[in-house]
Amino acid sequence: MNKRIVLLLGLTALLAFPLRAQQPQKQFSPQDFIKRLESFIVREACLTPTEATAFFPIFHELHDKQRGINWQIRNLKRQALPAGSTDKDYYNLIKEINKLKVESAETEEEYYKKMCKAVPARKVHAAMQAEDKFHRRILRKFSNRPAQPKRK
Repeated sequence: MNKRIVLLLGLTALLAFPLRAQQPQKQFSPQDFIKRLESFIVREACLTPTEATAFFPIFHELHDKQRGINWQIRNLKRQALPAGSTDKDYYNLIKEINKLKVESAETEEEYYKKMCKAVPARKVHAAMQAEDKFHRRILRKFSNRPAQPKRK
C-alpha cells in the first residue's frame, strides 16, 4: 500500500512539473509598449530629458492622428460595395483611399516640422530610425525568428 501511495505521489509530481515550468503568456499592454518604445528612442537617438519632454507629445499626437486615418483607410478597403456597383463606384472608393493616404503624408510632414523645431533635426532623424528598428525587433520577437546578422 505504501508503495502505491509513493508511486501515486511521484506520478502526480511528474505530471504537474511541466505545467509549473511553463511561463504564463503575458497579455499585450499598450502602456508598456509605449514606455519601451520611448525608452528605446531616447537611448538610440540620445535625447536629453528636456528634448524627450518636447519630442514625445508631438510624436504621440502624430501617431494618434495617423492611427485614425489608417482606420478610415482600413474600413474603406474592407467596405463591400453593393452587387450592382460600377467601375466608377470602385474608382471613387479608390480615390477616397488615396486622399486619406495623402492626408496622412501631409500630416506626417507637418508634425516632423514641429518636431524639428522642438529637437535638432539629426535627433528627429535618429528617432525615426530608432522607431523603425524597435518595430522590426518587436515583430521578430513575436515571430520567434532569430536576429539576422548585419549585411555589409
